[in-house]
Formats: sequence, C-alpha cells, structure tokens
Amino acid sequence: MAIRGTKLFIEYLSRELGLDEADKPILGSWGRVGTTLGALSLKLNLMDMEKINNLLEIQEQTGGLFGDVAIELGYLNAEEVKKLLNIQKWCRREEILHRLLLASTINEDQYRRFAPKVYLF
Repeated sequence: MAIRGTKLFIEYLSRELGLDEADKPILGSWGRVGTTLGALSLKLNLMDMEKINNLLEIQEQTGGLFGDVAIELGYLNAEEVKKLLNIQKWCRREEILHRLLLASTINEDQYRRFAPKVYLF
C-alpha cells in the first residue's frame, strides 16, 4: 500500500509541476534508512534495542513481518503498528519533496504547498 501510494504521490507531483520522465523523483535505495519499523520504534521510544534484536532474531526464523512479530511478542499493539506504518509512508513521501527541493525542482514555497499532500495519498 505505501509503495503504491508513494508512486501515486510522485505522479501527482509530476502532473502538478509538469515534470517529464527524466525529472521525476526516483525512490532512492537509501530511502528506507531510518524509516524501518524497527528504527521508528527505537526513535519514538516504543522499543529498546534489546527488544528489537530479539524481534529480529525471531523474525529471521519465522519469516514474519516486523509489525506482526512485535504484536505477537507483546512489544507493540495493533494500533501502534498501524500508526508506525503511516509514519513510515509519510517519511518516505517527505523524502520525495526533499529530493525535489535539493534539486531546485521546487522552491521552499512550493515545498510548503505540497507538504500537506504527503498525508493524502
């Protein structure tokens, strides 16, 4: 869902800004750094490193999703996972705006105009 929504967000920005294919922002390979559920859980004080490491070991053994394993272990509840997934997709969409701003494709006023749209896709 988040990727599809992020691609829709890129398409929306491309239409609004009249970007051709070469100017469209690309999802970077480093874009997930700091926005994994584990990193967000740590940054937002929902879990400590001991719990995250334990969860990752179990996840590796079972192949489960981070959020599902966190719920099973009692580290997070379903509502927290849902909120973390939303925060994750919003962070990734904000990265798109950051890229456009740094490339001077948009200015700061345009950034402020498009920033609220991060939450709509």
